[in-house]
Formats: sequence, structure tokens, C-alpha cells
Amino acid sequence: MVIEKQRKKQISFIINTAINELEYIKLLLNSLKTNLDSKEHEILVFVDNDNQGTYEYLKSIKREFYDLKIITHKLPPCIGYSRNNNLLVELAKHNIVSYLQSDMVISPHYDTDLLDKIKPNTILSATRVEPPLHGESNKTITKDFGLYPEKFNLEEWNKYSVTIKKEEELDYFFAPVTFYKDVWLNIGGYDTLFRRSREDSDLVQRCLHKGIQLTQTFSAVVYHFTCTSSRGKDWFCIDNTKAQNRIKLQEQADQIELKRFVRKWGGFNHGEEKLNKYDIDLEIKNSSKIPLHIIKNIEPLFSRVYIDDPIINKMLLDDSFKEHDLANKLLNFTDEQWSITSKYHNLVDYNSIFKVQNDHMLEYNVKLVVDGETLDQSDFKVINTIHKIIENYEKGEYEYGNLKLSISNKIKSNQIICNNPEFDMDLIIIKSV
Repeated sequence: MVIEKQRKKQISFIINTAINELEYIKLLLNSLKTNLDSKEHEILVFVDNDNQGTYEYLKSIKREFYDLKIITHKLPPCIGYSRNNNLLVELAKHNIVSYLQSDMVISPHYDTDLLDKIKPNTILSATRVEPPLHGESNKTITKDFGLYPEKFNLEEWNKYSVTIKKEEELDYFFAPVTFYKDVWLNIGGYDTLFRRSREDSDLVQRCLHKGIQLTQTFSAVVYHFTCTSSRGKDWFCIDNTKAQNRIKLQEQADQIELKRFVRKWGGFNHGEEKLNKYDIDLEIKNSSKIPLHIIKNIEPLFSRVYIDDPIINKMLLDDSFKEHDLANKLLNFTDEQWSITSKYHNLVDYNSIFKVQNDHMLEYNVKLVVDGETLDQSDFKVINTIHKIIENYEKGEYEYGNLKLSISNKIKSNQIICNNPEFDMDLIIIKSV
């Protein structure tokens, strides 16, 4: 009786789409129309960037759905994945929200499967069936139903997918995800700091610290073509030069996102354990003796980096202006467009990180002193694990090889609630009738 009542609840399905994804959207919406048990769910599709007439197509099929809302905007060229997902959650009218990536296909009874498993204070992940493009994993099911939506057989998928559902769960997070709306809103959703990747891992860390349960169920499944939005639809074609060049750009952009993640959390994982970043000042003596790229690589581990050479400090600050070049290239932003839209993203304030320091620091919570004259490879084992060291050490003065560590106060700098810049909702266009 409880289950029957639960199944009458409605879900807001949220989807974002951009360039070169029209055929994927067609297939996903067809699977929603065919496989949902209730026809009264809300479906919101955010067209963030459009080069194939996706918006017009959606308008042409709108009457085939009970409540399909088409959302676009007035910003060039796109709002971005993290922000538009947050906007979709805010705009959803139902208390239960389910996010689907544009290159996914749902299985029969998907809504019922989700409603049977969703709980308060939980983010529920469905299980992905994927073509054999990645290594085997206990979190996914490998089965080849094609690499492109045009060749996908929905009827065969529907027959197969119902046979693999099982009552099994893992503690894990990946899209597609379903949750109560307030769970997402109460932690601030995705951080708009992340433009090309790592927004999921950041959300996972905040969930761990906030006590939000992350559960993957094998009783709700989707087919996932994989990586089409980040790497492009032909990313697996090794003879496609354009596609492979895009992968290289994405890999470089991902390294920038990884640094942003480490800057927030002091390390990286995808939920294996809570990460704690402490407020640490790095004091670099003889900084001109250290290659610039090494300072850039270790900077994210620290709250502030004090440089004893103003020229080195200026070079580091000047280089920070290039931080968004790769993401802008992948997202087709011009410099002028980014200058207009950047105010809607969380940005790193490098002027608060890189500072000129000629004398010893008198006030600090934790301080690590590095000397460019004596720094060697063995010191990086300490630098790269500095937050674990602080976590397990008391106040005091320590020496590790050529490094000097001073612990005065152990202050965590974790940001559990994400505060994104306020967005101008007048820029949003919603077609709901």
C-alpha cells in the first residue's frame, strides 16, 4: 500500500543539451515517452547551445508530452554545465528531481524504480550500461547497444534492460542522479568554479561532510553512450584528428579543474574518504631558484603563497589570467563573451593567494617554509601530503628534510555549502505552453 502511494508521486526530469546532441536528445525523449509508467512527470530540457535546430525540434514535439518545458537563454554562447544544472533544479516544480545526461536512454519503469528507492537526505544514482569503451567496473555494466543514437535499437534495449535489474546497492555517485530538491539546494548544488570537469567530485565531498547518503542502485538502469558532451561524439575514433585534438584539449582543461579541486580540498578522491584542507601559508625563499611550473603545481595545496621575488610573483599572477583559455576554447567563448559571462561563475582570486614577502611571517595558523636553494625531489612527498601530516600532528615546530613546518592553529578551510554568484533570471527563456 505504501509503495502504491509512493508511485503516484511525480518527478521533475531535468536534462541539459548543447551542440551536436540533437540525435541523442531525440532518443532520450523517445525512451522517456515509451518507458515511464506515469505520463504526468515534468520534463525540463535546457538548450544551452544549439547548432542543429534542437530548440525548434523540441517545440515540434512538445504536444506529445504532458508537461515538457523548453529552456534557453540570452547569453552567448552558453551558461555552462554546472550553472544550468543548478538552474534546472531551481526551476523544477516537483519535490523529487531526476537528472539525466543528454546521451542516456532510460529503461522501462524507470520512474517507478526510482520512486521505490529514493529516500530523504540521499542522492540516488542509477546504474549505467555502457559500450565497451572503458575498462570493466563493478559500478557499470558493459553491453554494446551501439556508439551512436542513430543505430540504437530501443526495442532490444527495453527487452534486455529489464533482465539485469537487481536488488543491489553501492555507496557511490555518478549521473544519472535523483534526489529531493531541498537536498541539492541546501548544499548549493554544483560549484560554478568547475567548467569542464570535477564538479561531481566536489559535490561528493560536500555530501560526505554534510552527511548526505550517496547510493547507487542496480534496480534502475540507463544506457550511456559516454563522454559525448565533454569529449565530443567521436572521441573514441583514433583516426579522427579533430576528435583526438579535442580530447587533448579536454585533458589539459581537466588538469586545471583538478588544481581547482585540490585548492578547495587539499587532495583528490571521488568519495573514498572525507578530505580536509587546513589553512596553510607557504613561504618560499630563493623563489627564483624554483621553476615556475613547480610553484604553480604546489600552490593549490596552500591558502597563500609568499614569494620573496616580486618579479616571480608578477609572472605567477600574469600567468593566472590564462586559466580559462582552454575551457573557453572548448566552449567556443570569445574573450569578449567570457568577460560578459564570467561574473556568473565562481572565480579564483589569485591576488589573495600570491603575495610578496621579504621577511619572516609573524602571524599564521600553519606555515611551511621552502628554500629554493635546498629543495629536492624527496621534499615533494611531504608537500603533497601536507594536509594529512597536519591532521595527525599537534601544535609545534617540525623539520622534514629541507622543509620547516610550524603548526600554531589547525583551522580547516573546507567550504561545505557552495555559494554561487547570483544569476540574472531575466536571461532565462522558458517555453511551457
